[in-house]
Amino acid sequence: MNETILVVAPDSAFRLSLRFMLESEGYGVEVLADMTDFRLLRRRADCVIVDEEVLEQARSPVRALVDEGGPVIILADTSEDAPANDRVLVIEKPLLGSAVISAVRILLDAPATRTAT
Repeated sequence: MNETILVVAPDSAFRLSLRFMLESEGYGVEVLADMTDFRLLRRRADCVIVDEEVLEQARSPVRALVDEGGPVIILADTSEDAPANDRVLVIEKPLLGSAVISAVRILLDAPATRTAT
């Protein structure tokens, strides 16, 4: 497996936990605490996992993430306002590791979500 996942979450322990879980499944992982270097690292990532707190802090709409290309997983307190998009999945917190891994696999295995590199 050579896919790279970009994780964007403000809490360092949470980021490290997600990194460990994804790396144990064979994914390459890049992590960010905020959206500062997002565009640079986004180009190298096959999928993005972003905590909704980061989006709120950056005042960045989900649509902007999707427009950057590739699939997006949003970690949210609720999925009530989940975007209707086949390239975006919302996972409610608190997380179960299997839900995150399953979402990554679903999005990366979907041919329409692959981006050219």
